[in-house]
Amino acid sequence: MESVTMQPYSTLEVREDEGRNTDGISKEPITHHDSLYPQPAAFENDATGANLPEVVNYTKEEPLSNPPMSHEQSAGRICGLPKRTFYLILIGALLVIIGAIAGGVAGGLARTQHSTSNHSDGSQNQGNQGGGSSANDTSTKPNVNVLSISKLTSTNRTDANGYMHRTVFFQDTNAAIIARRWDSQNRTWATTNITETMRGSTTPLNPLPGASMASASCFYNGVNETHLWFIVPDNYVSAIWLNNPDSRPEDWEHDSNFGNGPQTYPGSQIAATWQRGWTDSSIGNWVVAYQTPQGDINVLNASNWQHPTTVVDERSVAHNTSLGLIPQLLGPGPDDVYGINRVALVTESLGSGMMGTMQKNMYAKSWNTDGSLIDEIPPPSPTLQFTVTLMNNFTETMFLALLPNGTVTALWWGGHFRSLPSINFHSGPAVNFTAISTSEDSMLYGISNDEVLQYKPDDTDLSSFVFVERVYP
Repeated sequence: MESVTMQPYSTLEVREDEGRNTDGISKEPITHHDSLYPQPAAFENDATGANLPEVVNYTKEEPLSNPPMSHEQSAGRICGLPKRTFYLILIGALLVIIGAIAGGVAGGLARTQHSTSNHSDGSQNQGNQGGGSSANDTSTKPNVNVLSISKLTSTNRTDANGYMHRTVFFQDTNAAIIARRWDSQNRTWATTNITETMRGSTTPLNPLPGASMASASCFYNGVNETHLWFIVPDNYVSAIWLNNPDSRPEDWEHDSNFGNGPQTYPGSQIAATWQRGWTDSSIGNWVVAYQTPQGDINVLNASNWQHPTTVVDERSVAHNTSLGLIPQLLGPGPDDVYGINRVALVTESLGSGMMGTMQKNMYAKSWNTDGSLIDEIPPPSPTLQFTVTLMNNFTETMFLALLPNGTVTALWWGGHFRSLPSINFHSGPAVNFTAISTSEDSMLYGISNDEVLQYKPDDTDLSSFVFVERVYP
């Protein structure tokens, strides 16, 4: 299987302000005088009719017309003035001009600086009116809807009448687990605060803030259930479930079959899915993957929750690796019938350098390595997350990775591999995701700017998703 190298992608995401014309900078115009510097008036125009001693004929005699001028007279005068008087006038004029220029420069600069400062402040204020952020805006506002470090998980199922039901889980700012439920028949979202509804149970929920979560749903052979797994203090996996979610959407219970759950590596992420059984009468299996305190990747299934299978040895996987699980087609079998019996597990391996690789293991009656998928993945971090979705009636698979810079890269499989170095998100608000999740109906969900957003694949561009709506708030 060929590996695909991720191309570099900009870390800069800029949100456009709502209701603002972004064709140009919307600052107020700055007006100036024709010149920043005051123009000093000539002395002879300073006061019309003034008696200036330098130009007054003290004898009050009328000047001669075309008076004769001797050589001595012309030598002792400049412009008809005695030299002493001329130089005094010249020096005085120069001093006044220099003073006027200096004062004009200082005043003009002060006026310009004040005007620029005011308009700069106005531009910043206007840029924040739409609630967006810019590359130069370092201020942060506390979240009021979604916990800033919340993870995200999503699942879907189709009921007996053919209506689609979707559930998205995340944590609010109190670290309570919130479920948003979509009913395609009524076309509405409803909210359940699961932590609050289970407060009166013998074991109230106590998820870690920012805990990894995983979910799966099933409507098959009489089973109509939604399951949720999450990490609690001391790094154990806890499980709750909802039986008949259409008629009892608030009746969450602890999953007694799952028991106390396994202990995980500190900071471990988890993944889950539902796998269809090998026979038509089977109700299938719930499958959960996690990282052990020793660093191995173990997989549990509902046939025996207490006996996990080690799929990836700790020497072949990074600590705190991201995880993804997805069922896949297996077949054709008898009468060319395909089954959704295989399970794909994705993890991260680290080589000798600082970058890793998304790698795959496949289950079909036994677990086997199945090559690498996306190269040049950053080392594990809380904001590096894998997710996998199915497309085109389970015949295509998209493997996605949320990178620490908030962007998404992917690899698509549909008979051949295609690298998608950067996924574009069209329409809707500008985004910088802190968590993403996908469901088996090709929907992608992301947390960005204190909101949970929903996207669907762009039918015209494999590397793009189109905004659907805000899931929460």
